[in-house]
Amino acid sequence: MESQILVPFNSHVRIRDIISVIEKAAKPGMRIVFLVRCPIDIWEWLRDHWVTTESSRDAMLAGRKIMDKYSLEGQRALAEKIVAPCGHALQKMEVKATVDVYTGSLSSAVENYCRRDGTSRNACAE
Repeated sequence: MESQILVPFNSHVRIRDIISVIEKAAKPGMRIVFLVRCPIDIWEWLRDHWVTTESSRDAMLAGRKIMDKYSLEGQRALAEKIVAPCGHALQKMEVKATVDVYTGSLSSAVENYCRRDGTSRNACAE
């Protein structure tokens, strides 16, 4: 099993800070998993879910756009765009990077990764 580093990512984290930490901890061949909470921007989500229109057709079209934007695939694509600036630096370090979106608490997402990979919770927390 390859070693991995779970990197919780939110809107308050700066990319250059993440890269500097990863450069210190990552070794070639490791896997970096960026965990991004879904929905990515809660204020935008709230604003989008307030639809006012005069026709039911326009309301349905607006609803479809919202559903597409906040689908798991849409959120993953947005998360990949946000993390993309790290790509070149991670390639230079010879580490594999993936992006995963989660709902709920960060501790639950980390617990799921630990269970899936057969790693003890303490090893994941270090």
